[in-house]
Amino acid sequence: MPTYSQIAFNGAMVLLMGLLIGLEREHSISIEREPSQDEVPFFAGVRTFPLITLFGFLCGLTAKAGWGWMLPVGLAGVCAIAVAAYIVRSSQGPYKGATTEFMALLAFVFGALAALGYLIPAATFAVAATLLLSEKAPLHHLAQSIQEDELYAILKFAVVSVIILPLLPNRAFGPLQALNPRLIWMVVVLISGLDMVGYVLMKFLGARQGIAVTGILGGMISSTAATFDLSHQARSAGASLARYFALGITIASTIMFVRVVFITAIIDPPLARALTLPIALPFMAGVGISIFLWKRKESDREAAVQVKNPMELGSAIKFALVFAVVLVASKAGYKYFGSMGMYVTGVLAGLEDVDPFTISAARMARDSIVSPNTANASILVACATNTLVKGGIAAVLGGRPLSKVIIPIFATLTLASIIACVWVAR
Repeated sequence: MPTYSQIAFNGAMVLLMGLLIGLEREHSISIEREPSQDEVPFFAGVRTFPLITLFGFLCGLTAKAGWGWMLPVGLAGVCAIAVAAYIVRSSQGPYKGATTEFMALLAFVFGALAALGYLIPAATFAVAATLLLSEKAPLHHLAQSIQEDELYAILKFAVVSVIILPLLPNRAFGPLQALNPRLIWMVVVLISGLDMVGYVLMKFLGARQGIAVTGILGGMISSTAATFDLSHQARSAGASLARYFALGITIASTIMFVRVVFITAIIDPPLARALTLPIALPFMAGVGISIFLWKRKESDREAAVQVKNPMELGSAIKFALVFAVVLVASKAGYKYFGSMGMYVTGVLAGLEDVDPFTISAARMARDSIVSPNTANASILVACATNTLVKGGIAAVLGGRPLSKVIIPIFATLTLASIIACVWVAR
């Protein structure tokens, strides 16, 4: 059994949860109510919700003490009061929604969870539910603005990520045991997710801001996937937005250098400190180019692009197939050319993704299998190769307007990465 101090603390937190929900509900109802409707009753507010959460907390405590029937009986009582309040309210006023009544049931559950030892999840769900309630107007606006093809795209993404992905086997097979169906389909989910996020951001933030944020998010996850997705969108968006898509791709590639240092620091902090200065060269080059592209804002008329509907699964599947081929090629390179040193494997790894190779090189340096200079130089070789590959993807897939902007940018980033590599390897 919990101590009295634990019960007091959890009870205080439960009251705060109820107070938070009650404040939002009473504030929301007072805004919606017209002056002539002051007498229309509402179910619960700033006083009632703390009492409901406290009631759930007490029922949870008694259930924990051996009276398990208190929880279902207490919940049934709150449910009966909520139903009665809804019937009375709907017969006397125009408010037909049942959000407040349903929230009362959740408030009881939050209190019970806190009593049963799940205080942090209860508090998290309470805050999330209150935030969801407070965003009523934006959510209604979003629901009304969604078109039929956009809803269809959301459903397709749900099928791709929620239904298909868990059904695929999570094991290696095929040539050199290099192919993992779930990993390959994860690439489809990633590309589709970035496409969906980019679509929403461009629609609500505008082309420049939306593409920039997409580049940031993509760079944190996979700069290669972000480059593929943004390049594909750039081909159909028109020449006036080529600079914006180049901005997003450059941001994603620049964040890759930060991610490499972060991964290295987790495994071998001294190696990461030695890597920071040389990798700052391509990173600062990417930051400077990104700032230049951001300041070169196009006219409002050009920026008002008609964003195309996302979830074209064909392009995502093509990228996944290319990813599968590169997986086999990289595995073959590690097997047949590993004796030629870290640099060959760094080049091969850069064709796919720098993160796995960064982890491998950092571990080998930590275990004194290779020298720190060799490990860092090979990591920079992988970064240079990956940057060159992304530049090629953008130039080929993005069309001529994007390629004219992106080729000098990625030539600069690749050259900076090579200089950093030579700097470390000498």
